[in-house]
Amino acid sequence: MRLIALTFALLAAACASPGSEPGPVASMPAPAPPPPPPGGDLAVTANTGGPQLNPAGNQQVANPTEGGFRAYLGELRPRMLAAGIAPATWDSAMSGVSLNMKSIGLSSGASGGMGRIWTYLERVDVLLPRGRTALSANRAALDKAARETGVDAVAIASIWGNETSYGNVLGNFYVVEALASLAYEGRRRAFFEEELLAALTLLQEGLVTREELTGSYAGALGQVQFMPSNILKLGRDGDGDGERDLRGSLHDAFLSCGNYLRHHGWRPGEPWLAEARLPAGFRWELAGPDIRMTAAEWDDLGVRAFDGRRLTAMVGAEAPVSVILPAGHRGVPLIAFENYRRFLDYNPSQAYAIAVAHLANRLAGAAGFAQGWPADQGGMSAAEMTELQSHLLARGYDLTADGRFGDKTRRAVRAYQLSAGLPADGYPTGALLNRLRNERVS
Repeated sequence: MRLIALTFALLAAACASPGSEPGPVASMPAPAPPPPPPGGDLAVTANTGGPQLNPAGNQQVANPTEGGFRAYLGELRPRMLAAGIAPATWDSAMSGVSLNMKSIGLSSGASGGMGRIWTYLERVDVLLPRGRTALSANRAALDKAARETGVDAVAIASIWGNETSYGNVLGNFYVVEALASLAYEGRRRAFFEEELLAALTLLQEGLVTREELTGSYAGALGQVQFMPSNILKLGRDGDGDGERDLRGSLHDAFLSCGNYLRHHGWRPGEPWLAEARLPAGFRWELAGPDIRMTAAEWDDLGVRAFDGRRLTAMVGAEAPVSVILPAGHRGVPLIAFENYRRFLDYNPSQAYAIAVAHLANRLAGAAGFAQGWPADQGGMSAAEMTELQSHLLARGYDLTADGRFGDKTRRAVRAYQLSAGLPADGYPTGALLNRLRNERVS
């Protein structure tokens, strides 16, 4: 790839790769990059001085067909040209492209329901020994990225491991075809059109060849799975060869990853996640990623790290901190510091962020969790989650019955639990669903 001046700046998307639905537990991912969030636009603008690329926004297609896809590309081409893509670039990039139903299927099938976090964390056990080897073999490059960005080397290495299994699973989708197919399907049309524009810009500016535009089914590229827009804005040349090659150069990939986290507010020298020891009588309704208190306030409530440390011994007294319960009040309580939220910026899935944070801790020499997970507690399917949400909606709670577990559902569950005298951990379970089924709505 050749690094030359860009003709315009492309603002970054909200995550390095499109992540799964925000929520504490997602289903276990493949080693390939995580799936895109199922809904909601990200604020991405490619042509800052020109016409809006997608004034119509998202328009889901119920039954995608090759004919419909070809008609969509015909409508999209003039908008891409108006945004600065040359006709020759478009025609070359689109040569041989057809509707990729596998991209659409993988994207659609990844959302909804709620798995069990300890099942997800089993992958950390698989990644850890290989991660130690990869960390040792690439220590110089990782340490260089850490010095230049202030982001811990183990944090960068953990993202590398979780995203591509240390470079072993980079994806084999032609991302132009994948992005165009996902844009046509329409649930996140505005987002994927902007990413397609970014991919075409990479090609047009000589930053990649067509052959190098190979990555995940959702359009992410390289060792640490950057979306094309983030390569344009936050990709960095780490080995001094004048390129930003996030696929072939680990120096470039590590520095770009650290730069992404620094850009989003990484706090050098601070931890990201720690196992918690909660005091007797802890108010469960204070826990959740949507609730922040200062380290000093948590200290006053008696919350400690499992090894007994006060939170103010780990971060500043005014630092915002959350206590999270990824398996409800019966599971392992965790202390989430601000750097944990940088992993959520990378991929807005609580399960992903916990896995990255835990692997980074283990790579730094920490032990596994001392407390246990409730093995008898099952997950929830998308249908079960939708049913639970529907019961809460019927009781007047503010949420959407979409089968996905995010902050609105957590808050509604917490409020219902409080009203029913249950431990208000905000965590939906099969037992809670059965209670709602059998309870008369007044």
